[in-house]
Amino acid sequence: EIWKYAHKNDFTIVTFDGDFYDLSKFKGFPPKIIWLRFGNTKTDFIALILNSKHALISDFIQSEAYSEIACLEIK
Repeated sequence: EIWKYAHKNDFTIVTFDGDFYDLSKFKGFPPKIIWLRFGNTKTDFIALILNSKHALISDFIQSEAYSEIACLEIK
Protein backbone atom coordinates (compact mmCIF):
# COMPACT_ATOMS: atom_id res chain seq x y z
CA GLU A 1 0.00 0.00 0.00
CA ILE A 2 2.84 2.41 0.80
CA TRP A 3 4.47 1.67 -2.57
CA LYS A 4 1.21 2.23 -4.47
CA TYR A 5 0.44 5.46 -2.62
CA ALA A 6 3.94 6.86 -3.17
CA HIS A 7 3.82 5.91 -6.85
CA LYS A 8 0.39 7.46 -7.37
CA ASN A 9 1.28 10.70 -5.55
CA ASP A 10 4.88 11.13 -6.78
CA PHE A 11 6.36 10.69 -3.29
CA THR A 12 9.78 9.41 -2.28
CA ILE A 13 9.88 6.68 0.36
CA VAL A 14 12.31 7.13 3.26
CA THR A 15 12.87 3.84 5.06
CA PHE A 16 15.10 1.57 7.12
CA ASP A 17 13.52 -1.41 5.34
CA GLY A 18 15.50 -3.10 2.56
CA ASP A 19 12.29 -4.60 1.18
CA PHE A 20 11.53 -1.32 -0.55
CA TYR A 21 14.85 -1.51 -2.38
CA ASP A 22 13.93 -5.02 -3.49
CA LEU A 23 10.55 -3.74 -4.72
CA SER A 24 12.28 -1.04 -6.74
CA LYS A 25 14.39 -3.70 -8.48
CA PHE A 26 11.30 -5.80 -9.18
CA LYS A 27 8.74 -3.10 -10.05
CA GLY A 28 10.99 -0.27 -11.19
CA PHE A 29 10.46 3.30 -10.14
CA PRO A 30 8.99 5.73 -9.26
CA PRO A 31 8.75 5.90 -6.36
CA LYS A 32 12.34 6.56 -5.48
CA ILE A 33 13.72 5.14 -2.25
CA ILE A 34 15.94 6.75 0.37
CA TRP A 35 17.28 3.81 2.35
CA LEU A 36 18.62 4.75 5.80
CA ARG A 37 21.37 2.24 6.53
CA PHE A 38 22.45 3.32 10.00
CA GLY A 39 19.98 1.35 12.09
CA ASN A 40 17.14 2.45 14.29
CA THR A 41 17.90 5.56 16.27
CA LYS A 42 16.30 8.61 17.78
CA THR A 43 14.19 10.90 15.64
CA ASP A 44 16.47 13.86 16.37
CA PHE A 45 19.46 11.98 14.92
CA ILE A 46 17.48 11.01 11.81
CA ALA A 47 16.47 14.65 11.32
CA LEU A 48 20.10 15.75 11.75
CA ILE A 49 21.30 13.27 9.12
CA LEU A 50 18.55 14.10 6.64
CA ASN A 51 19.11 17.83 7.09
CA SER A 52 22.86 17.43 6.60
CA LYS A 53 22.19 15.53 3.33
CA HIS A 54 19.55 17.97 2.10
CA ALA A 55 21.37 18.97 -1.11
CA LEU A 56 22.14 15.36 -2.05
CA ILE A 57 18.57 14.23 -1.33
CA SER A 58 17.12 17.13 -3.31
CA ASP A 59 19.36 16.34 -6.28
CA PHE A 60 18.50 12.64 -6.05
CA ILE A 61 14.78 13.39 -6.21
CA GLN A 62 14.79 16.24 -8.74
CA SER A 63 17.96 16.22 -10.84
CA GLU A 64 18.09 14.66 -14.29
CA ALA A 65 21.56 13.36 -13.35
CA TYR A 66 19.88 10.90 -10.94
CA SER A 67 16.90 10.06 -13.13
CA GLU A 68 18.03 6.46 -13.72
CA ILE A 69 18.78 5.74 -10.04
CA ALA A 70 16.00 4.23 -7.91
CA CYS A 71 17.62 4.13 -4.47
CA LEU A 72 19.83 6.46 -2.45
CA GLU A 73 21.56 4.74 0.46
CA ILE A 74 22.49 6.93 3.40
CA LYS A 75 24.93 5.36 5.83
